[in-house]
Amino acid sequence: MRPALFILSFLVAGCGDSLIRPYKCGPVLSEKDIQIFRKVNTFLDLRAGDTYADIGASSGYYDGAMAVFLDSVDLYIQDIDQHCLTERNLKRVVRYYSRFRKTPDTNHFHVTIGDEEKTNLPRGIFDKIYCNATFHVLQYPDAIVSDLYTRLRPDGKLFIRDEFVYHGETRYCDAKQCRNLIPQFEDFLAIMERNGFRLTGQSDDLGDYPIYRFEKMLGL
Repeated sequence: MRPALFILSFLVAGCGDSLIRPYKCGPVLSEKDIQIFRKVNTFLDLRAGDTYADIGASSGYYDGAMAVFLDSVDLYIQDIDQHCLTERNLKRVVRYYSRFRKTPDTNHFHVTIGDEEKTNLPRGIFDKIYCNATFHVLQYPDAIVSDLYTRLRPDGKLFIRDEFVYHGETRYCDAKQCRNLIPQFEDFLAIMERNGFRLTGQSDDLGDYPIYRFEKMLGL
């Protein structure tokens, strides 16, 4: 689900010099380049025992990098692309990144295939859900955000990272396989609010775009 161009924009200046492709559904990164994910994990507040999902994760190539710095986390890798998101491809990703771990891998990975209106994730079990460079390609954003509300625990948190435009600007995603309209930030916040989420924070040092943190407005 993620445009290939975004892979490059994610990396901070001075990194990203070694994109490696052990298979055709996405890159994996060098040990140097994955250090950014230490900061991502810190902002997401991922801890041992957490249940986490990545929405629109393609084959899990970012999640494999994140997991190098995690222990005892259940990671659900979710997408609608059944070509790239397979058990076989995910195992390749995890195997590649295992060389960078300093301790045995105690994380658990799960593959989940959704569709354009629902994620098909288990209900009510997630501590954190992350949606990275995926919001702008959602065909039914209200349906997906409403679905994510039901997948989180009452105190769970939803994190969204994407490009937005402001004050009526019109711009399209420039990845050739995308060309979706970049959402207005005001419209994005309205979608989140009407589906039960309130904005509670954002990152400020994780690349070109912030990660926005949302919490559930309970009782909706």
